[in-house]
Amino acid sequence: MTAITSTLAPSNLSSRTGLRDTLRHTGALIRRNLLSTKATPEELLDVTFFPIIMTVMFTYVFGGGLKSSTGGDYIEYLIPGIFVQMLSFGSIGVGIKLNSDFDKGLMDRFRSLPIARVSVLSAHLVSSVLRLLLASLITFTVATCLGFRVHTNVFEFFGGIALLLALGFGVSWLSVYVGTVVRSPQAVQGVLNIALFPLMFCSSIFTSVSTMPGWLQAFAKVNPLTTAADSARALMVGGQFTAGHDVWITLAWAAGMSIVFAPLALRAYNRHI
Repeated sequence: MTAITSTLAPSNLSSRTGLRDTLRHTGALIRRNLLSTKATPEELLDVTFFPIIMTVMFTYVFGGGLKSSTGGDYIEYLIPGIFVQMLSFGSIGVGIKLNSDFDKGLMDRFRSLPIARVSVLSAHLVSSVLRLLLASLITFTVATCLGFRVHTNVFEFFGGIALLLALGFGVSWLSVYVGTVVRSPQAVQGVLNIALFPLMFCSSIFTSVSTMPGWLQAFAKVNPLTTAADSARALMVGGQFTAGHDVWITLAWAAGMSIVFAPLALRAYNRHI
């Protein structure tokens, strides 16, 4: 008797799925990502605990020395900058988690399912935004307990949050691109930290640009984290802090990063699947 066998090759993730099905697939994968975060809440430490440590340290350890350079209450200067730091660094998590899916072979399992190709990536991006919103709420609560107060109206405050989320979305595309071209999650984190740490400390997040050496001021003034921090202060605190053109410059940075890195990320992502 001759046995007849057949090999079933895994089908590619569908690239031609209706909008309704794509949204349904994305929703299911968002739920999977959130359940994963619930099961391992330590995943939120980088976007919650780290900003809290930085807030307490700079307020009570360095705040006395930095107050004279920033003017007024240092915590009102610091907290909008902490939001910038938290949302920009928190955005790199999407690339790490996407790379982890490739590393663990989960993408091979997704490839065998009749789901929209883009739904996996979309779910990671939306899940990242939801985690950042939760982290923003926690950071704001801690900041309020430490004495931070909003002196602008509710529309300006949430406009500031929306502006920073837009910048974080641009950073997310950079993170996705790195996550699809680098070999391991640890390498993704290392590459993005190397890129972001100099931007963070060479900006107005923690202190005024005017206190830096002249050669460094030139870089700090065009740093997107500087324009984002200055915009956030104007929208959240107001008073002596004015935005000028910084809001539009920050939006331009956010749009520019999305325009540049989204096509690169999608091309690299499609090569993987």
